Amino acid sequence: MPSSPHDKVVTVRHLMDALGKQMDLRVVSGEQGLGREITAAEVNRPGLALAGWYDYFAKHRIQVLGKVEVYYLRRLSPGERRSRIRTLMQMRIPAFIVTRNYLPPPELVELGASFNIPVIRSPGITMRVINKLSSWLEEQFAPTTVVHGTLVEVHGVGVLIMGKAGVGKSECALSLVERGHILVADDVITLRVTEGNLVTGFANARIGHHMEIRGVGIINIQSLYGVKSVRMYKHIDFVVTLENWEEGKNYERLGIDASYIEILDVKLPNLVIPVRPGRDVALLIEAAAQNEKLKALGFNVARNFNEQLLAGMNYSTNRVK
Repeated sequence: MPSSPHDKVVTVRHLMDALGKQMDLRVVSGEQGLGREITAAEVNRPGLALAGWYDYFAKHRIQVLGKVEVYYLRRLSPGERRSRIRTLMQMRIPAFIVTRNYLPPPELVELGASFNIPVIRSPGITMRVINKLSSWLEEQFAPTTVVHGTLVEVHGVGVLIMGKAGVGKSECALSLVERGHILVADDVITLRVTEGNLVTGFANARIGHHMEIRGVGIINIQSLYGVKSVRMYKHIDFVVTLENWEEGKNYERLGIDASYIEILDVKLPNLVIPVRPGRDVALLIEAAAQNEKLKALGFNVARNFNEQLLAGMNYSTNRVK
């Protein structure tokens, strides 16, 4: 299972392409610097740096100028304002974003063009702009990998079905969709760490919600079952690993000892289900999803049942004594 993130170059142009229309961002100078690389997932408000304190200045981040920064710059003399802005420009930061539709200081516009550092204007409230940028940047820099499998939502639970080719992953997912559950992705799934410790699976844009069923061919789940049968992404709550039944192998029967699989450094519960003719694997996954919801509520059926058995055995032993 691949688990290492792949490198990704993020530029100011990528940001403009992704959020420009949505946030009404406008480049007012430094357009030649749109290819500048963004190397940090956070943004920065350079208040202390504008005041002349440069120690620990986060120069690799996008710099956001809100009401406080703009009004502070306006109180400086033109010469001092130019000097402070020039010092920041020389640190080769990715871009400036001026919020609340404030007019950027003329020195910022001029020096942005000279240093090829984009100066971008936004009508948004400063904290909303910061939150939107931070969310987008976090997504771009999140550890990512691609796996082969099938991702479904069963009773609201995200289930990643894995296993060797031909074991029946797609057929199982098709059976689940037939029962009213939701397909997220089949065959090629992009996995990304989101919100710090969640693994989220995304459908492949090219494949969409097409599925290859051996003996039938390519089918389109949305066309066959409607728009409610598909979605584009889902957090993964647990993994189901399908494998062909091996006689003599000791499979888990009680469910007391939890098994885990590590994806992108995140541990996820892993349920190994042996496959053989006559077993309704889709039904087993439905039951597993419901059981996982109970565990999330703090109710572990297998553990509680085991404790009841032990308590009953101890009671019988004490009565004999």
